[in-house]
Amino acid sequence: MTRVVMICLAVLAMVWAPCALALEDTAANRWAQAVRYERAVPTDDVLETSVVRVARMLPPEHRQPFIDYAVLRIDRDGLRDSVLTALTETFSADELRAMADFFGSPVGQSVARKMGRYTERVMPLVMTVVRATATGYAREQEAE
Repeated sequence: MTRVVMICLAVLAMVWAPCALALEDTAANRWAQAVRYERAVPTDDVLETSVVRVARMLPPEHRQPFIDYAVLRIDRDGLRDSVLTALTETFSADELRAMADFFGSPVGQSVARKMGRYTERVMPLVMTVVRATATGYAREQEAE
């Protein structure tokens, strides 16, 4: 009998555990979790990667001057504040916590480092397919 009670209690604990562990979805909790996420995926790192990617599209003689210009002109604190605001207005506290937990882990850090390369490979394909579909749609509309 004691064993049955213990098993029932264990099952109930597993069922109720996610509810007990959920963060209250308040502005303060969202902000705290957004800050944790931003520490795991720093806005400065994302910005630096983006600036270098844009610079690669420029003629070689303009790449470093553009990077130097961007470093001096971009308001990093303002951008970070905007990122944190967007995070808190888009995701719940639990979602932000999960993002911070994942991207703060070694596997998450590895994923974050590779995401730019992945996006660079996939987005041209996606845009080609979307453009072709838009062209097909326009042709069909003209035919009607």
